[in-house]
Amino acid sequence: TTPWNLVRTFEGELLYLETRQYMMMFPLISLTTSALPPRDSLAAWLYDTKGGSPAMWSDALSSFNTAARRPINVAFSYGGDMEWYPPAGQTYFPVQAATAAKTYRNSTAGVEYVVVVIDGRMDGGEAWSPDLSKRTQAEVEAWADSTAALLCSYDDIDGVQLDLEPFEGQYVPRLVQFIARLSGNLRSRERNCASAAHPSGRSISAFMYAAAATPDVWAALGPNGYVTVSGYDLSIAPAGTPSSAAYYGKQLSAAVATIQAAADANNGSFMLGLPGAASTHEFERFTWANGTVVHGAPQLSFVKEALTVVEANALHGSHRYLGSALWGFSSTMAYPPHSQNVFSPGTPFVDPAEEIFLQQHPL
Repeated sequence: TTPWNLVRTFEGELLYLETRQYMMMFPLISLTTSALPPRDSLAAWLYDTKGGSPAMWSDALSSFNTAARRPINVAFSYGGDMEWYPPAGQTYFPVQAATAAKTYRNSTAGVEYVVVVIDGRMDGGEAWSPDLSKRTQAEVEAWADSTAALLCSYDDIDGVQLDLEPFEGQYVPRLVQFIARLSGNLRSRERNCASAAHPSGRSISAFMYAAAATPDVWAALGPNGYVTVSGYDLSIAPAGTPSSAAYYGKQLSAAVATIQAAADANNGSFMLGLPGAASTHEFERFTWANGTVVHGAPQLSFVKEALTVVEANALHGSHRYLGSALWGFSSTMAYPPHSQNVFSPGTPFVDPAEEIFLQQHPL
């Protein structure tokens, strides 16, 4: 007979209760009711310098967390990218990325949940670009199978975040199929995704703007999925055009209203990305490769606007809200990527005043 009794909590979530016989055999076993990150978390995107030491932000996070009212408990640790080489797609997760995930998960004070970020530009224009719109459904699903098998071979990984852009137009149908297949895999024991270390499997999220979160997207994400919403770069002006803090606050309010309505309508969960460090519109300083400088607003002013929006919408009281995520930790913020056009600040902790504010005012 099965050792578990399956019931539903008052929120409709699945909960596994040990039978008396099983508890006598294994009294210390504790199961979570969901693969999702803890509700009301604070996450951060973490990008190591290429060729540098893995988990280069671990000490900074530990220091922050020891003094914070709400620690950065979820690490969005960069994993690798997706590329297409006939006859199959490749998802890369190098040794350095695996070491970083393990360090953040096991050796960073306050961190209790690690999500690896897999990215790619579907409109990259290269033969190897992960343009899912050019692939058949069978190819897309095979790619999702191999991705799950790779990432679920690591117990230190609690979830996967897909940052495949742009999440719009011709790219959406196959991307949604990829998400649906990967989500199912991440709930499955077949690829070792559901295991003793992860009895409910691993979570999946997809990064997108609020308007992209359609019913099809929510359905594809499934019970172990959530939307990671961009709460930055909310201007349609060209990259490098600074937004004022006031303009940013209005745009963020609109994005939050959109994602709240969509989450309610589709019984979904979301995290909200916020510009703790420079984005292409919310920044303090943008230096073009030719030396021309564009001045924006203090990064702390955007963080304060974000807090105002979070509190005005009572997000901390919403069971749809998994928390916020700080963009981001990187030695260099450049756009286009790998160019000499540099945005600053590169991390939320460049300004000690911002670090202290984040410690004292949970987003």
